[in-house]
Amino acid sequence: MLYGNWLSKSRQAGELLSRGQFERSIEIYSEVAKAFPRLPEPHNNLGVALRASGEINKAIKSYQRAVKLDPNYMVARKNLTRALWQIEKIEEALDNYIFMLKKSDLDSQVVSEAVYNISQIRFNKSSATARNLLLLLFSFKNVDYQRLAFPAIKLIEIAGRFEKILEFEKKNNYENTRYIKSIADTLRDQLLINVLTWTIIPSVSFEKWAVVARRELLFALNRGEAIPINAETLWALTLQFQITEFVQGMTSSEISLAKRYRDRADQDKIKSLAIVAMYIPLNELEPDVAFWDNIYKNFGTQNSLRLAIEREIFNREKEKSLEKEIVSLTPVENTISEAVKNQYEHNPYPRWLSVEISKSMGSFKTKIQHEVQNLRPSNLDLENPNILIAGCGTGRHALSTANRYYGSKVMAIDLSRASLAFAMRQAEVYEQTNLNFYQADILKLEDLKDRFDVIEVSGVLHHMEQPLKGWKTLRNLLKPSGLMRVGLYSKLAREKWSNLKSLTPKTVSNSGLEDLIRQSRIKIIQKVRTSQDQSLFDTADFYSVSGCRDFLFHENEVQLTIGELKGWLARLNLRFLGFVNLSEITKCNFSQKFGKQANLLDLNQWEKYEDQFPNTFVTMYQFWCQDMS
Repeated sequence: MLYGNWLSKSRQAGELLSRGQFERSIEIYSEVAKAFPRLPEPHNNLGVALRASGEINKAIKSYQRAVKLDPNYMVARKNLTRALWQIEKIEEALDNYIFMLKKSDLDSQVVSEAVYNISQIRFNKSSATARNLLLLLFSFKNVDYQRLAFPAIKLIEIAGRFEKILEFEKKNNYENTRYIKSIADTLRDQLLINVLTWTIIPSVSFEKWAVVARRELLFALNRGEAIPINAETLWALTLQFQITEFVQGMTSSEISLAKRYRDRADQDKIKSLAIVAMYIPLNELEPDVAFWDNIYKNFGTQNSLRLAIEREIFNREKEKSLEKEIVSLTPVENTISEAVKNQYEHNPYPRWLSVEISKSMGSFKTKIQHEVQNLRPSNLDLENPNILIAGCGTGRHALSTANRYYGSKVMAIDLSRASLAFAMRQAEVYEQTNLNFYQADILKLEDLKDRFDVIEVSGVLHHMEQPLKGWKTLRNLLKPSGLMRVGLYSKLAREKWSNLKSLTPKTVSNSGLEDLIRQSRIKIIQKVRTSQDQSLFDTADFYSVSGCRDFLFHENEVQLTIGELKGWLARLNLRFLGFVNLSEITKCNFSQKFGKQANLLDLNQWEKYEDQFPNTFVTMYQFWCQDMS
């Protein structure tokens, strides 16, 4: 075969592959690879065809050959990594992610894939490779660090970082030097420092350790002992208590002691200040912004201290200022809407610390065509869509959407001005210009003049008094053939959480709310620990006041079955386009259950499937649908 012919042969094989003619495609790619054994591209192409035909192990060998010929051939290495992950050769896949992440011309898609895949692992043994990958991911900007929290803390737990101090506690061994030494040893772990600083840690074991560590540090402070932990590390631990809004609980004696030291705290005692701030919010510890400004300027090397001041003092002052600028499109008059609004005014959710930002994912049109099936042709402008985010909360998804689809114009609305102010501040941080925030009640949007190509409403409708009415109002704002992405609670998946309602107060007022949540969480932890399903403890929302209130103490919650969902779609004249973010395991199980008749767009089949696998939609039903008028 002449050198100049291999490209034309490859194109031919590619066309055959796209038409599902796997055998002939493999034959041609094999011919090219044999003719040019030292060219990596033909081996990669052969791997693609083999994997498409189901011959995954042969595909891996082809990818490995391509990578061996050119270690920096990232197309082949990405394909190899995905194939290795598919057959659960996790360590090898992780090694490849590390290799790719260290390249100067790093593809942001690789970062996203690495974050997603490692977040899905349920570690039961130590992995130095996984640990190194996590440390590397924490070094990148524009990563959603919260997704790294669960695998990171599991590796830390497996390493036995929390065991010593809990053993002392269990045996009532109050030799204080042991406690302090154990705390210091544990806090030498850089991975732990990263999760303390940038995430809400979803772990009951860590929470127990942190509560004991905080207490012993306070007692050591009271005894006048030297703390063998540097200020930077102490403030990293303080950040965790601040992030979680002190949801862990504290004894009355600890509170009294902390308040005593609050009056003694000053900027010359940075370690003491850190320990007291493990009990008291910074703005309550010292309301004078100038006090914190002075510390911020004089302790510039203490990064965790600066982060605490930025988050709890400067950012909140900025949000107060931005709140005054928010334009209201509608009044909030509905009783339930008002109650929900007040909830999020007091507890904006989530107070997120990081977000995945990427400009490399192309237009919305490219994305939606890849994500959904049976998209109806239309005159919609999907290259530069007009998008409405209805119920944007604190803006993480809205900001990510606006950034990802750079040709889009995004309008985001919410009931809560406090949540919107948080979102606006973050939008300024990320310099987002195609995104505008407004206060509005969905129920009052019928007079809005704008019409939208795309409307996203996730985790919102099920908190309304009449979800169907709210959905109808939004559906009427769609352009003909417009698209909606909707998120609704599954009754089956939420049943196990609903059973916990008996342990929570019937009504939750803003006064004394935090104590109520702390007390109820203790009861919940005791109850869930005796059950087989402890997945609640893997949920970050359980580990902060705002998250826990949204998750278990919400002012109003409506749950649906797939049968009800099907009826609502019909009433609204919306075509179901498929669930999003389905795991490969779910897709595989679905195919096995229904065989040749399996249809991912068939809600009747999904209803039967969910009966068998009730945890499938534990987060929500997340799906796309399209206007049929």
